[in-house]
Amino acid sequence: DPSLSSAQGPYAHFPEYTAPNIWPDESGHEQLSGFRATFEELCSLVIDTAALVARACDRYAKENVEGYREGYLEHVVKTSTTTKARLLHYFPSSSPPGAGLAADDRNTAEDNGDGDGDGDDDDWCATHVDHGCLTGLTSAMYLDEESPARDELPTAPDPAAGLYIRSRVGITVKVSIPRDCLAFQTGEALELITRGRFRAVPHYVRTVRGGSSGVARNTLAVFTRESVPFLCALRVCSSVRHR
Repeated sequence: DPSLSSAQGPYAHFPEYTAPNIWPDESGHEQLSGFRATFEELCSLVIDTAALVARACDRYAKENVEGYREGYLEHVVKTSTTTKARLLHYFPSSSPPGAGLAADDRNTAEDNGDGDGDGDDDDWCATHVDHGCLTGLTSAMYLDEESPARDELPTAPDPAAGLYIRSRVGITVKVSIPRDCLAFQTGEALELITRGRFRAVPHYVRTVRGGSSGVARNTLAVFTRESVPFLCALRVCSSVRHR
């Protein structure tokens, strides 16, 4: 919701949701022409698809969670004014570990003591869970930043590089998203909403190894979540409860 950009009043304590977007200047840069319009179109596609995934989650929750409100998650996805999207750039492996991890998710990983992953495997992005309901993910784009044109690679030069998730029984699985597909993973909010029937998925990203130090990884993550007014009410209730 553009009206929430730099919002004050009751929303002033949520800069992570109300800070204005920073867009690159497209003027004079042929490669950036149409960047914002294309980005917003893709995000809308991810959110529309997330609504369909949410509808399936709602059907399961309605049957398995006592008192679950029919269609709740789909309503959240469709009506939220603060769904967050991030274009994530994972710097080549010469960069400090965790460079591709957003600050709030990095803090979660540290707070949970999950930063070690499987040994040193989470060296591109530390093990963490997302805060929201459903996270939509595109396939990863690998770029050779040592080439003059920063050419896109057809695949990661290291087949072990990329996204990994950990199941609720502790099994770690590599996730490869096809170029013409989207993937969705569940976050902490959905775990709370469904009383643990859906679990937040721990995940991490392993860097490219084996001599390909100039390869970077890029992807888009769209985090669907409750609107700021709901979060404000939740914070007030929590404050009152702990007085």
